[in-house]
Amino acid sequence: MVRSETYRTKKYEAKMDDTSIAQRFRDQKIDMVDQMAARSAELVLVEMKAKKIIEAAGIAVILVAQYLNFARQCYRLARQFSQATQINEVYYRYQYWVSQGLTPAILTDIAALCGIDLTDYPA
Repeated sequence: MVRSETYRTKKYEAKMDDTSIAQRFRDQKIDMVDQMAARSAELVLVEMKAKKIIEAAGIAVILVAQYLNFARQCYRLARQFSQATQINEVYYRYQYWVSQGLTPAILTDIAALCGIDLTDYPA
């Protein structure tokens, strides 16, 4: 059944009521903060492990941020997609960062921190 634009507009307007939105946020705030704290702790661990890999490889300080960006992308993609899709998505980012001059072996090690194995893909 196709709904009319008037019906859809009224429904949208009801949802956009500031008091109902504020109440939804109040109701979910505790859970949202808990989830954010858990994800932040996981991300900090990934970043710390990635930083150890980067430092052990003797990477120039100016490039550290790019490697950490790749680590964050891997973390996000590992949580967002299924195994098959995440490998393809991470490999796409991997190719991008290699084209920007980052070292393929280090990127592969960083991806492994998030459980993504890029060793079967060509460099």
